[in-house]
Amino acid sequence: MTTETKLGVPRWIIFFGTFLAIFGLATGLVGIFKPTLFFNDFPNFTQWDDISFITNSWGVRNIALAVGLGVAIWLRSAAAIGAVFAMRFVNETGDLLNILTSDHGSFGLPAAALAVGWVACFMVPEALAAKWGLSRASI
Repeated sequence: MTTETKLGVPRWIIFFGTFLAIFGLATGLVGIFKPTLFFNDFPNFTQWDDISFITNSWGVRNIALAVGLGVAIWLRSAAAIGAVFAMRFVNETGDLLNILTSDHGSFGLPAAALAVGWVACFMVPEALAAKWGLSRASI
């Protein structure tokens, strides 16, 4: 049993990218249509309409990341996979730093546990997928 698809993309990249695309699409739609569900650590905040430009922007960003991943996976292009996963890595780094400095979005987890889990579950695989794609991109 091979670990690569017909076009040479490791299966784990296809599966992980597909998961991230579906997850990003779902969180993006939640950010746009039901921001209180995702941004649930603001229990006393009631002015969601006043900041809809922020929650909508965050939602659209996640949808754009999902579409980029979907296209890269569909194309099976090493360059596209490298570029999109590098973009995801930078995005995850910013999100993690934002959570650690603001304490919003931690879902009540201790900062160290959140950081270790975030790095292990998202950033390391994204960095490896980006490295795989960029190292095989024809320039």
